[in-house]
Amino acid sequence: MNVDAIIMAAGLSKRMNQNKLKMKIGDKHIYEYIFEAVKNCTGYFKDVIVVAKDNDVLRKASEAGFNYVKNEESFLGQSVSIRLGVQKAGLVDGFMFFVADQPYIKEKTIKKLLKAFEENPDKIIIPRFNQTNGNPVIFPYAFREQLMNLSGDAGGKSIIKKNLDGLLNVDLKSDYEFTDIDTMEDYDRAVKKKVKY
Repeated sequence: MNVDAIIMAAGLSKRMNQNKLKMKIGDKHIYEYIFEAVKNCTGYFKDVIVVAKDNDVLRKASEAGFNYVKNEESFLGQSVSIRLGVQKAGLVDGFMFFVADQPYIKEKTIKKLLKAFEENPDKIIIPRFNQTNGNPVIFPYAFREQLMNLSGDAGGKSIIKKNLDGLLNVDLKSDYEFTDIDTMEDYDRAVKKKVKY
């Protein structure tokens, strides 16, 4: 089973008024946590692709041994990062999309989702807690064209809504891993509790 990991790290951080990915929790930048979790699973991926607009993030991706592509048009919405990532990916069974502002995802959760996809290669794999969906999400290669046709700020959710019969939810025991850093309040809470591995 060949899956490419696509880490989307080109958001505009509109609610933070600064590049939130370069803010630190403990001794690491926010995006470095997802880099570390994915790197610990690299044997499970055919390739890891980072889509970012910041040169420091791209350099870190290169140092981690990841493939990468620069998003020069992040202002056009999330769909640009999705398309760039899918375009850079090879002929694989699926694409696993990560968001770089979600620092709590664990290696064991990534592997659990990949196992679910291996057993159900025609399904969109989505982690869930208490009936709420989260990230990362795995799309089978069959959805490549739909992913490439996304526009504006439409993310994978628009595809998911059209394919409800093709979903497989993987239930997690806590919503801790779903936490993303969107506001200063989110960041302050994260700094207080830090990231637990």
